[in-house]
Amino acid sequence: MNVQRAPLKVAIAIAVTLGVASMMWAGAQNGAPAPTRVILCPTADTSTGASVTWRGPADVNDASAQIVEDDGSPKIEGSARSVPARAETLDLGSTKVKHFSVTFDGLKPDTTYAYRGANGKTWSEWFTLRTASRSAEPFTFLYFGDEQNGIRSHCSRVVRRALMEAPDARLMVHGGDLTTTASSDSEWGEWFDMAGYANGSILNLPAIGNHQYERTAPDADTRRLTGHWRAQFELPQNGVAGLEESCYYVDFQGVRFVVLNSMEKPVEQASWLDSVLTGNRSNWIVVVFHHPLFSGARNRDNAELRQLWKPILDRHRVDLVLQGHDHVYGRSNPDAGPAAGRTVYVVSVTGTKQYEAGDRKWAARFGQDLQLYQIIRVDKSRLNFEAHTADGALYDAFEIQKSGERVTFRQTAKPGPERLRSAK
Repeated sequence: MNVQRAPLKVAIAIAVTLGVASMMWAGAQNGAPAPTRVILCPTADTSTGASVTWRGPADVNDASAQIVEDDGSPKIEGSARSVPARAETLDLGSTKVKHFSVTFDGLKPDTTYAYRGANGKTWSEWFTLRTASRSAEPFTFLYFGDEQNGIRSHCSRVVRRALMEAPDARLMVHGGDLTTTASSDSEWGEWFDMAGYANGSILNLPAIGNHQYERTAPDADTRRLTGHWRAQFELPQNGVAGLEESCYYVDFQGVRFVVLNSMEKPVEQASWLDSVLTGNRSNWIVVVFHHPLFSGARNRDNAELRQLWKPILDRHRVDLVLQGHDHVYGRSNPDAGPAAGRTVYVVSVTGTKQYEAGDRKWAARFGQDLQLYQIIRVDKSRLNFEAHTADGALYDAFEIQKSGERVTFRQTAKPGPERLRSAK
């Protein structure tokens, strides 16, 4: 008899416990849920500033953030500086939400801070950010190609493996097509879940992809950038007019990162790119955009873009160009082949959609049916690049060394055979 009643007692106990927990949670929220989709983005000068964005309900009108120099003490609230947040309403169709953003400025270089955001009086957890050094100190960053398919189910393991392999990474660079449907809020939710809390402590530099554009009307030929982009990311507005936050540059410890929008205004961006790189004093130049200048997939070639942008990349001796779009892996050799020159061109993919191989004569290393992450380590005179598969295996590696005006390139590993799809 007691045995038969036990499940009922357990069920009642669980229900009471969950009910109490639910009431405690509701009371703690003060009418507003805690911030979600927290993401840290760079300002143009990463040694003195950073921006953060998060989501809250549409009826919150007093969002804010706090920041304090982190001395390791738990008693940080009292000395934290408060900053009011800006709000942008995002219409999801059936409902509306707000994305709040704050730019922390006047920070000390090479210093660790703690920060948090609030929807009304409901705070997020404390996150940690570290400003860049003013000098060319060594650092590591990660690169991910198109993450648009299998975002939560498959890309998560790739991104998290990269974070385990490079726990000291200071930036995460994304090559466009972050989602497959421009304004799918559920897909964007998967994208934010993919890196989780790391989004709030590691600077994110995203490039725009064609899948972040949607038709202006169901039968229209014209397209526009999804409203999710500028609501979710607080990025530098130092690029071409009309392409705010999808064309920008960032300096970080001796590297100038330039992010281009390969969907719009390529001529205007060519002129802007030339001006941004003229007089650049950084040791390294890394350029990021979505549509590759040298394509590795079947029936794809961006000849007009190559004619516009490659002469500028050549003239300014750009070191590394990171691209996506083609859903294969390809890496050029600057000393030989159709892409020979000063620059190393890389195409990579993190998502599950994979393409047929096309003309790959330009690629010194190639691969298909791979989910990849890239770890790039930089110091004043050396750039080390590694491409890893989802299980952590090394697929490609090279090094660029600089000594004055002399630049040398060498492949630094002898990985296994190229992974190519069998012909049907």
